[in-house]
Amino acid sequence: MILHTLNKSADTSTNLHSCLRTTLPGCALLLLEDGVYAAVKGSVSASMLSARADIRRYALREDVEARGISALLADDIELVDYAGFVALTAECDAVQSWY
Repeated sequence: MILHTLNKSADTSTNLHSCLRTTLPGCALLLLEDGVYAAVKGSVSASMLSARADIRRYALREDVEARGISALLADDIELVDYAGFVALTAECDAVQSWY
């Protein structure tokens, strides 16, 4: 299983589209830095994420809170802290960063 990390907003990069197109079922996606904006309820990018129920979807809590979007986060996105980020990297066979 691969952990995909995405740090760019879908408004400024096509990396979310590329990532979701190539991510295999059972893999995990962690949104971090400006990538957390993809998980805002009602956005096109949040709909794209929801359509991929076959992958595990996470957002880094500290980045969500730093951007003040905690209350706006889609319900199907799980928040993880830095310890959770480390646990995901240890659990997965590889990490693919989308920068």
